[in-house]
Amino acid sequence: MDKKGILLLSIFRKSARKNLTKISRATGIPVSTIHEKLKRYEQDIIKKHTALIDFSKLGFDLRVNLILKVAIQNRGRLKEFLEKNQHVNSLYRLGNGFDFLAECVFRHMRGLNDFLEDLEEFKVKQMKEFYILDEIKKEDFMTDPELFSILEN
Repeated sequence: MDKKGILLLSIFRKSARKNLTKISRATGIPVSTIHEKLKRYEQDIIKKHTALIDFSKLGFDLRVNLILKVAIQNRGRLKEFLEKNQHVNSLYRLGNGFDFLAECVFRHMRGLNDFLEDLEEFKVKQMKEFYILDEIKKEDFMTDPELFSILEN
C-alpha cells in the first residue's frame, strides 16, 4: 500500500463521515483519487461504516464480556442465538479452549441474569464473565498514519 493509501485509511478510520472535498484540501490528493480509493477499499478492506455509541448515555450501564465454551454439538445453535440476540454488541470465535467471546450490553443486572438463564439451554461447559467498568481505548488501531510503518514493509 502506498503512502497516500495509508493516509486515507487513517482518515477514514478517524472519521468515516468526513467530506471528501475537505479530505482533498487537507491532503492535497484529488477528490477523484480519494473517491476511487474509497470505493476500492469498501469492496475489500472496509467492512462497514458505523458510529461508536456511548451506551451508558442511553441507559445501558452494564457491559460484560462473556467467554464461552460449549459442547461441539451445541456450538452452531449457540452461535446462531448469540448472533441474533439484541444484547450482543460484538461476537468473536475463539481458540485456546474457548469457543466464543460475546460483548454484551444491558440496562440492568436483571437483563444479564435473564440472558445467562437463556444460555443454560446450550449446556455451556465453561464461562467467564468480565465486567467492563470503563472504556479506555476503542477502535484506534491504524488511525495515525505516522504509525503505519507496519504496512510499508
